[in-house]
Amino acid sequence: MMNRIYDESLIEKLKISKLLIVKGPKHSQKSAYLAGLIEQFSSVRVIDCEDKKIKQAFKTIDVDTLKELFGNEKYVVLKEAQSIELLQQIIELVLFGNHFSNAIILSCSFDPVLVEELMEALRIEDAIVTLYPLLFQELANKSGIVQFEKELENHLIYGNFPQVIHAEHPEEELMSIVEKTIFTHLNPTERINKGGKLRKMLQYISFELGEPLSYNEIGQYAGLDNETVERYVDLLERSYVLIRIPSYYNGNKYELKKTHTFYFLDNGVRNALIKNFNEPDLRIDIDKLWKNWLIAEKIKWNHLLKNNVSYYFWRTHTRQQIDFIEISGDQIFAYKSLWDKRKKPKFPESFKSYYPNASLHALNRSTYWAFLSKKK
Repeated sequence: MMNRIYDESLIEKLKISKLLIVKGPKHSQKSAYLAGLIEQFSSVRVIDCEDKKIKQAFKTIDVDTLKELFGNEKYVVLKEAQSIELLQQIIELVLFGNHFSNAIILSCSFDPVLVEELMEALRIEDAIVTLYPLLFQELANKSGIVQFEKELENHLIYGNFPQVIHAEHPEEELMSIVEKTIFTHLNPTERINKGGKLRKMLQYISFELGEPLSYNEIGQYAGLDNETVERYVDLLERSYVLIRIPSYYNGNKYELKKTHTFYFLDNGVRNALIKNFNEPDLRIDIDKLWKNWLIAEKIKWNHLLKNNVSYYFWRTHTRQQIDFIEISGDQIFAYKSLWDKRKKPKFPESFKSYYPNASLHALNRSTYWAFLSKKK
């Protein structure tokens, strides 16, 4: 098992927690990783909560039933725990009683439906962890600079899911992940058109990657009303598929204020949606792929470090644009990206005049290491 950045902190949490929620994308091997980590120091049982018999067993929640399900292992991983209808009752029995000797880990690919007071209590106790597919920092640490540079183009095309990286046929693996994650098991508790309209919506976002979009534009293409588009976007964010970034607006002339840019948490998912796995030299969208990968990796890195950062893009009606803005406290960091390191991006004069204190940075293959390794 590959060592991960999460290892040490997760082991410490596991040893002191009665209950832990571990969230992250579906099919990113969260449960297998957790089981492998725990097996280094204790016994573990993994229960697949999407199994029909297990679902039926969880229909009635009482201490004796749960004791039988959990067994004698010190740790129990409930895989896809968000699919349990009575999950809140299980959590309350684990946290507020002395019924179980087990520590329970809820592995979720979608935010579990819990009352806000309970979620807030779990956040305060630092009992919620987000576990992403392999991070840039982990891949780079493992292979070193020279080797990672050779592998970088593959990550732009196929993304970072561990089973895709090691697959003999990565295209087929990605297509399977997309079908199962988005069009089969996105969220069992929500009403979703899992057919053509959701697919058209995601394909439109894929082709317009990083471009300012309104819900109305997306809806017109996919045949959906604005409210449904917004609801689907929210579901896709909470399922770790999409990243939604709002516009930065302070009332200055020509600034856009009611649009968003969209990216995918994993490049491979985006390329699978449009069925394009061509090499970078054969693509006209290489700058979009590069931008998507950089922004997704940066957001995941900041989340892991618990940096309090807000994200924006900036654009005017005259099409002047800043790709990505990070705001931390009173600091503004503005970025423009280009795949070709021989080219120099131009920063709009209007942005520089509106925000003279902003720190401007060009992101290319010579500068991205510092951008993705920065800890503050």
